[in-house]
Amino acid sequence: MQTIILREKRVVAPKLTELTFERPSDWPFEAGQFARLGLAVDGHPVMRAYSIASAPNEETLRFLVTEVPEGSLSPRLHELEPGAEVLLEGNAEGNLRPARVAGGKTLWLLATGSGLAPFLSIVHDPATWQTWEDVVIVESVRTLEEAAPARELMEETFPGELTVVVATTREEEEERRGDLSGRITQLLTSGELEEHVGKHITPEDARVILCGNPEFIEAARAILKERGLTSPRFGKPGQLLVESFW
Repeated sequence: MQTIILREKRVVAPKLTELTFERPSDWPFEAGQFARLGLAVDGHPVMRAYSIASAPNEETLRFLVTEVPEGSLSPRLHELEPGAEVLLEGNAEGNLRPARVAGGKTLWLLATGSGLAPFLSIVHDPATWQTWEDVVIVESVRTLEEAAPARELMEETFPGELTVVVATTREEEEERRGDLSGRITQLLTSGELEEHVGKHITPEDARVILCGNPEFIEAARAILKERGLTSPRFGKPGQLLVESFW
């Protein structure tokens, strides 16, 4: 267990805060992995896993933290100010690493809510653009404000073609619905998502990574399985990676 110092704090959306910490010099990670962060509460460490949003070649560790009012850790993290110390346990973990599904032409990154975090790391990792011609990020959120981190990507320049699609589920006004309206699973089933992007999700051309709530993961995985996309297992190659968060 070690401590890291908070250097920057930025509120990016309602109940969503970006925390940037000093990165230990001997703490490597791969894009798509997560870290275990925590604070001492009543004399005992309370630890939670948070996906790393910064790229492996950056000198800081950046995280998106959604405030869960009844949570034992996230409200406390939201209250921190620069200079505060946070616990960092062990090494980076997680198998949501794009290298596990190399191949294809397009990398599709499908997220709900703060499941976007590991995808921020992936699109800022130079290795991603050495592997794929283009990348598509799709984020499903309730309201347009919640998609602020994804929308910020539209203002950046990348080595290849990055397409960002924001789908809202609770916006009624036309101008606030984002690019599409509805859940990602609905947009996959109807074909609306692929029509909007102008690309098709097939085992030959696509590699897909899912990150979001368990209900989304289960439903999206089933849809993609019907199309022939499977996860790598027992040494067999695959086209699909998934990670649930609660």
